[in-house]
Amino acid sequence: MKRVVVFALLAVVLDWGIGGMLDVLYRRTFTGERGGLTNFALAKDADVLVLGSSRAQYQVMPSVLQEKLSLTAFNAGLKGHDFLYSVLLFDLWKQAHAAPRAALLQVDIESLLERGRELEGAQLLAPYLDESPLVREVLYSADPFKRYEYWSRAYRFNGKAFSIARNLFTQPDLAADGFIPALGTLNPATDPVAVNALDQDRTAMEQAQLPFSDTKLRYLRDLAVYGGQHGMRLILFHTPLYGQDPLAHDAWAGRIRSLAADLSIDFIDICEATHPHVFRDKPALYNDANHLNSHGAVIYTNLLADELKARLGSNVDARLGEPAATARAQALN
Repeated sequence: MKRVVVFALLAVVLDWGIGGMLDVLYRRTFTGERGGLTNFALAKDADVLVLGSSRAQYQVMPSVLQEKLSLTAFNAGLKGHDFLYSVLLFDLWKQAHAAPRAALLQVDIESLLERGRELEGAQLLAPYLDESPLVREVLYSADPFKRYEYWSRAYRFNGKAFSIARNLFTQPDLAADGFIPALGTLNPATDPVAVNALDQDRTAMEQAQLPFSDTKLRYLRDLAVYGGQHGMRLILFHTPLYGQDPLAHDAWAGRIRSLAADLSIDFIDICEATHPHVFRDKPALYNDANHLNSHGAVIYTNLLADELKARLGSNVDARLGEPAATARAQALN
């Protein structure tokens, strides 16, 4: 029995030692495709913070927003992730930064649905488990045993050791704004055309008619409340898909507009359905069916900036609401 106890204690000490070492090294990585970019985003301040999937990351250019709005901007979108990652990232980000002037949350037809694969992807934020009750809630919900598995400090970095080693000594571009240009050109004759932005197991119309997740609606409502309390404009936005189903889009967009109105937040919808003269049957603007290329991103972001300018004004110092101004002043003191 004594040997068992000693072995268990040694295992705990070893686990915490390895986990602690990985944690220190992980937080020093600011490059790569996943965790390093998350760390970099958490370190960046911005008046306009962009959240979402690769359909934000590859299509919204902070440089254009900054030029047209006279506001600092950062794109924290991340390939392979969606709504849950966005709300968790923001929950962590706001702990170190004053509320932004606006938080732009990219949404697609699947974003507010229950999606098991999205929940699995949220495990990327396991290293931050102790820093956010919301992160714990989401990660524990993936499996009844997750809360016990995450007792292991080393387990939180499962699958991350190689990327930590690879990116640890790579210096980030400190001037980077999070935007990643896509440089290809879609060929509709040979390239696959996706049914939806993320999940391809249902038609767009089927996705458009599914009920929204109650949990995600609660998270969105909490984000809207935070915005109201801190002078932050919460804006949902949608980006173009090549060959988008217009009927499915209209059905979904109507529900999003109703939801946005109920929460007193904004919805900016710029896509083939709303701007057919700009994006429909224009493969030269697309990298693939789900993403604009760099040329298309310039056009899209200029349209987005015009919409934002109508809502936010062009000078943050002159137009900051009292709650946001107070929050920023407190953060500087």
